[in-house]
Amino acid sequence: MDGIETLEKDHDRIRSLFCELEGTADPQKLQDSFDKLGNILTIHAEAEEQVLYPEARNCEGITELIDQGYQEHDKGDQMVLAIKSISPNESEFKEKVRELQEFMLSHLDEEENELFPRVRQSMNDKKLEQLGTQLKETKADVAHKVID
Repeated sequence: MDGIETLEKDHDRIRSLFCELEGTADPQKLQDSFDKLGNILTIHAEAEEQVLYPEARNCEGITELIDQGYQEHDKGDQMVLAIKSISPNESEFKEKVRELQEFMLSHLDEEENELFPRVRQSMNDKKLEQLGTQLKETKADVAHKVID
């Protein structure tokens, strides 16, 4: 699986977790799904920041998209931290999750429609495969830190 496919698979998982959150009112299920979502968002963002963004800087016309990606990851992190301080029993919890969902889905769409096609166009298949390997390794390293 190449690097872009790896990241798109993460995006699918993120969307799925948002659907799980939308589809339940059970506080424990909300908490469990949100914990999973927070972990995957952290792991995914770290992998992009450590692997994709530095590699993509070599691609023409991508610098602005990468800078925007860093800013959006920071904002997403802040939103996740804010939600962690709210009990899933409170109505504000689902309201803040919806705000996070709207923000993150917009970010994912931007990456898939603007950044990823440019990266794919600028890198050959071998480089994309190497990118996929690096992303998987980085995600595994970050996961050990996040989940432990």
